[in-house]
Amino acid sequence: MLTGELLRQTRVRAPHKTALVFGEQRWTYAELDDATDRVAASMAAAGVRADDRVALFMPNCPELLFSYLACFKLGAIAVPLNHRYRQPEAQYALSHSGSTTLVVHADRTGDVTDIPFGEIGVARVYLVGGKADDDRFHPFASLLDDDRGAPPKPSFDHRQLATIMYTSGTTARPKGVVHSQQTLWRCAQIQAASMQYTADDVPLISTSASHCAATYGLLFPNILAGGTAVMLDAPTPDEVVQAIAAHRVTRCQMLPSDLEDLVEYLEGHKADLSSLRSFFCGGDVVPLDTHRRFRAIVGWDLSELCGMTETVTYAVNPPFGEKRLGSAGKPVVDTEVKIVDEHGSDLLTDETGEILIRSPANMVGYWNDTLHTAATMHDGWLASGDLGRLDGEGYLWFVGRKKQIIIRGGSNISPLEVEEAIDQHAAVHMSGVVGLPDKRLGQRVMAYVAFRHDAAAKPSEAELREFVAARIAAYKVPERFIILPELPLGATGKVDRRKLGERLASDLSRT
Repeated sequence: MLTGELLRQTRVRAPHKTALVFGEQRWTYAELDDATDRVAASMAAAGVRADDRVALFMPNCPELLFSYLACFKLGAIAVPLNHRYRQPEAQYALSHSGSTTLVVHADRTGDVTDIPFGEIGVARVYLVGGKADDDRFHPFASLLDDDRGAPPKPSFDHRQLATIMYTSGTTARPKGVVHSQQTLWRCAQIQAASMQYTADDVPLISTSASHCAATYGLLFPNILAGGTAVMLDAPTPDEVVQAIAAHRVTRCQMLPSDLEDLVEYLEGHKADLSSLRSFFCGGDVVPLDTHRRFRAIVGWDLSELCGMTETVTYAVNPPFGEKRLGSAGKPVVDTEVKIVDEHGSDLLTDETGEILIRSPANMVGYWNDTLHTAATMHDGWLASGDLGRLDGEGYLWFVGRKKQIIIRGGSNISPLEVEEAIDQHAAVHMSGVVGLPDKRLGQRVMAYVAFRHDAAAKPSEAELREFVAARIAAYKVPERFIILPELPLGATGKVDRRKLGERLASDLSRT
């Protein structure tokens, strides 16, 4: 089945049902289908073809969903860029993916205006939400206003690639996770069935739709079920509560850090949450104390889940069934989870090892990266890089990270990528980045730095932070830069992050 048919199928069933709400704007399923047809037809007329990569650099807004669905109808490959990227990150993703088209929001133009579009192959740029002085930018509104009829009929099948979503891991540069039309279609089915979506649902899209949880895990399953999605852009807890009451929201999904903020707000404010039927949280482990506080407020338990861009949600505590607080729940529909040792052998109940997932929603692979694809996918199983155990009743318990990634507020951060940004400073000899455990965010980013002995001037911590902040997204910038004469090295001469982590823990124990 083709992902572009998601919307058309629901339109046939319920053309006048509200599909999307954003601020004061509303679109029925018929209107959303027509709008995305116009965008697809206009893009095709401008030269966008099947297999072309179309980069989407936007905060939450209707145009992000329009662009996604238009790409699916054309067979173009949508490349959503993290809305927090700075210019070097955006330019890398554009170049690495080979994107020929960019749709950018006015709020993000400051991080793309100096990109040499012609040199990296970007042939056309469309601007959302404003007017640009740059004549390279064309108004996105022209794609909606220009009625060229229906887009070209699909000349591709379910194996056609659909998205490349960049995610940080153990490498210095983000890897492009590739999903096909088929894997996204199956993902929508699996999520809708596992989360028990219905046409009466009103999900709140409060996390960034440039990430998989909001799009693959909420928006697309909602379209399949025929519900009404309410989209917000980086809302405060007060705005979340207002939206739940105003739109009679039935389900929410948040990162643990956002949930913590919401719980704190609700403990001090009255709110009408009577429409809520389920609440999901994932991206990192939810503290048991947060579980208890949530239940004290709403009267029932939230559903913790576990997922990754490579396969979206693969385990969840049933929204309307028995939950094991502190666990990631049971495998979702049509999905298998197993635990293996370092040799790949299956482990027994309650034994800790690496989590492997087999699912029809598993990624196709990493874009232009056969080495990491081969290292991650084996005989239909996807190696998560995370450690866990399965109890006697099949509930998954997360134990820790096998990979050296830092997860801050639900976002993956590669220590290598941060170190690469720090090491660009002329005074820096080497750096090491580690995660500091944090109750609210999961982890905080900490950097150890050794300066060159011959450095003419050694920057202050504030100067280092400013230097790094110009090169990577704000959430990746270390909160502390700790200066040492030398950094510990491993047997291969590389910075030993394990020893730095031990030093950090020791330093904190003395404070």
